[in-house]
Amino acid sequence: MLPAQVRNDRLTIDSPSKAVTYMHQYQPENGWTPEGGLADRYLILCGHDILMNSEGEFLWEKRPWMDDHESIRTGNLDEYSVSVIKTDQIPEEGSAVNARQYMAMQPESMVALYSHAAQILRSRKDHQFCGRCGSPCMSSEGDWSMVCSACEMTYYPRISPCIIVLIHKGDEVLLVQHQRHLRDTTMHTVIAGFVEPGESAEEAVIREIREEVGLEVGEIKYQLSQSWPFPHALMLGYHAEYKSGEISLEEEELVSAEWFRRDDLPDIPPKFTISRMLIDI
Repeated sequence: MLPAQVRNDRLTIDSPSKAVTYMHQYQPENGWTPEGGLADRYLILCGHDILMNSEGEFLWEKRPWMDDHESIRTGNLDEYSVSVIKTDQIPEEGSAVNARQYMAMQPESMVALYSHAAQILRSRKDHQFCGRCGSPCMSSEGDWSMVCSACEMTYYPRISPCIIVLIHKGDEVLLVQHQRHLRDTTMHTVIAGFVEPGESAEEAVIREIREEVGLEVGEIKYQLSQSWPFPHALMLGYHAEYKSGEISLEEEELVSAEWFRRDDLPDIPPKFTISRMLIDI
């Protein structure tokens, strides 16, 4: 990963005759500018979906119907400037795909582009009006905040810190199944939870493990982080060594929690997720 939030990915696409390698790089803008969102390419979001164009691509060239929507310049993908547009209707030439499912098939640079754009749109939606006095808020030039037009209260995009941890016990790792995943998938994943007020990330690791599976852990090591736009989390990834205890399931959230050997893992999350990265490290 490069400094200044630049994301690079090398993609190799095999064909019967040759392999073609593409390099992608996303560089986010540092803030909103009053010049508008005119760009080379457009990311179109509709609810929880990404809109694909008639060629099956998720980055659009300019279309006349886009003039009826606000566009926000978010950054650059390779040599192309990119803006995001939110719409409530799917144009005739477009089709919708679930953002979470589509991002599961994309490299890190594309996930970074979507995450950045989606969180900017959510922040603007959440802060249309001041929570202190109720007056309308306006975009602030040079950053991504919204400022109250009356009392000048400033609202920055919400970032919610969340820990996510893989527990080791010798050659085994602890994987859990969530109630919310049970209907749609057999996927097993790692323990995660939001950091509480006044709590350090390491304290949150210990607490979440106790609450969800009733175990005690020893050494805790930070590994990596990931922006997670569903809806606005910053995932802080850890490894933790099992210390003591027997599994005691928090049944409101979890269906199962089991130890698995690394060479015999069940269905696990896609490669773009931090949970999978923690498993693969």
